[in-house]
Amino acid sequence: MGMRGAFSALLCASALAFLVLPTAAIAVGDPAGLDYRVELRVPEAQRKLLEDHLDLYRWRTSERMDEAQLQRLVRLAPGQIREFLAIDGYYSPTITAATQKTGGAWLVRLSVEPGEPVRVGGFELRVSGAFADGSAKNRTRLEEMRSAWSLRPGAVFRQEDWESAKRDALKALLLNGYPRAAIADSRATVDPEARRAELQLDVDSGAAFTFGALEIRGLRRYPASIVLGLSPVVPGEPYSQTRLLELQSRLQDSPYFAAAAVGIDTESADPLGVPVQVTVTENPSRKLGFGIGASTDTGARGQIDYHDIDFLDRAWRLGGALKLDRASQSLSGDLQFPADGKGYRDSLNAQVERTDIAGTVTRKLAMGPKRSFVSGKTETSYGLTYLTESQDVGGIPGTRAAALSPSYSWTLRKVDRLLDPSLGYLVNLQANVAARAVLSDQNFLRGYGRAVYFHPLGRRGQLILRGELGAVAAVSRNGIPADFLFRTGGDQTVRGYAYQSLGLTQAGAIVGGRYLAVASAEYVHWLSAQWGSAVFVDAGNAADSPAALNPVYGYGLGARWKSPVGPLALDVAYGQATRKLRLHFSVGFAF
Repeated sequence: MGMRGAFSALLCASALAFLVLPTAAIAVGDPAGLDYRVELRVPEAQRKLLEDHLDLYRWRTSERMDEAQLQRLVRLAPGQIREFLAIDGYYSPTITAATQKTGGAWLVRLSVEPGEPVRVGGFELRVSGAFADGSAKNRTRLEEMRSAWSLRPGAVFRQEDWESAKRDALKALLLNGYPRAAIADSRATVDPEARRAELQLDVDSGAAFTFGALEIRGLRRYPASIVLGLSPVVPGEPYSQTRLLELQSRLQDSPYFAAAAVGIDTESADPLGVPVQVTVTENPSRKLGFGIGASTDTGARGQIDYHDIDFLDRAWRLGGALKLDRASQSLSGDLQFPADGKGYRDSLNAQVERTDIAGTVTRKLAMGPKRSFVSGKTETSYGLTYLTESQDVGGIPGTRAAALSPSYSWTLRKVDRLLDPSLGYLVNLQANVAARAVLSDQNFLRGYGRAVYFHPLGRRGQLILRGELGAVAAVSRNGIPADFLFRTGGDQTVRGYAYQSLGLTQAGAIVGGRYLAVASAEYVHWLSAQWGSAVFVDAGNAADSPAALNPVYGYGLGARWKSPVGPLALDVAYGQATRKLRLHFSVGFAF
């Protein structure tokens, strides 16, 4: 019997014992209930267990309690304590129970010495059924299951741990190859005097299942090739719940489907080549969206989006976006193709943009193909971008630059919650290269990295560390498009300074440099579940050489609110270099 089952049986028995007490005994009690107090002497490790479940505590406020019932519960207490402690691994406790009446009040004294716990002496794990075919593969799997057994010899024998170990052993078969696996027999032989428990678990694996073809239901608008292209399931391979969950996750993450369910019939008469049943609910193919927003970096913002996820009736995804704010205006479009069986997503992208930031007006055209791949918590992308731009610096009509650049980006998101992380880290690494021999105005090699680390401090505190490093290896920044150079400053970089106002000064304007370094430390104290306050220090700058990379500092205070789309931050920061205060507003993290 598991820990929950033992608790349930004990609590039901105690409730029944109370309810069947003689009516006369109940009637003579004080209508307000009997006044008594329990003094429990027990090690702290066992105190909560007894206080939560012992009848002397549970019935203390009952209006039907009287002296006769109190004496009855005191007599029952040692037996109950033994049962509860046995669940926790203690089979030979020493218990004394006594009552004392002073005036009109009763005192119940309980003294409990749990003694030495029972420990696991040994365990035996056996598997029968199709798994026991004598193959080297399954012999290795059995040894791995035994090695992974959590309730090792020498461990305290607790019912909860015993049940958990059995579930884990069964799960190893259920999830991989044997979905009909079941526990045939389990025994825990306890010797209280020797304080030793011998464990035995027999598992019947049932039949070995293999995957068959996909049976897809719910498709009316999109072709079956979309589902087949997303599927990691290979007909004929052994059953794996991980494969089924991966397929379901890919379908749910796909823009084509609003919902998806994946499974097999584990009651199939023939376990070989069992069809994989896929049921999907399709999304509409076309959608027009509108959005508005604001930030202290770029002011008010408006956006229009258009999506057609069945372009030319081929399940190609056509998207376009028009974005307008104080600092930039852009029109972008992309054509994305369905993912293949390995999870790769290919796309073609184009963007026209004009920006006016810190006295520098930039007009650019960028286009090129990209391939992306998401695996667990990592996202990888490769691309080839042709970018051409013109710049007016400080009102002086300017320079032109072009580059044909292969690119690489790798992102790791290892946090407890993506929208509102409290523990973990985010990392992004990028690389670009260009050569004058291939449609570029300058040879360069660019590297960039960014990381954010989250760590809880106590019950209400949180430490957030952030850093950025970037470098462009080139003989000069001349001929390198601004997208491949560095500027910083603003809401999520160095607070206390205007958006991208830190860089090289040229003709009274700010342009990008070849080197970047930014660091930030922030402490957030949550005043409630939704609201918090913050104190922070930021430092960083961009320059054209490592020697000129002199950091400027910003520090200040802020308020935090956990919004449905991520943490909302409102900060007041002092820029040490400018000796001015700035207000900063942002939502979420830029990852």
